[in-house]
Amino acid sequence: MKFKLACGDAVPGCSARFEEDSRELILAQVVVHAREAHGVAEVGPDMLAAIGANIHPA
Repeated sequence: MKFKLACGDAVPGCSARFEEDSRELILAQVVVHAREAHGVAEVGPDMLAAIGANIHPA
């Protein structure tokens, strides 16, 4: 099963989209994206939970 995430669901105006075979793979990509695109130095557990709530089956 594929999963998808649109960063714009959490960060208005961001057009990044992710689609992977697991939620974990998406979260790994999002950590890198948050650092590189949004200047987030550390993605903590609360932020991961909020992002994870926006991951849906593709």
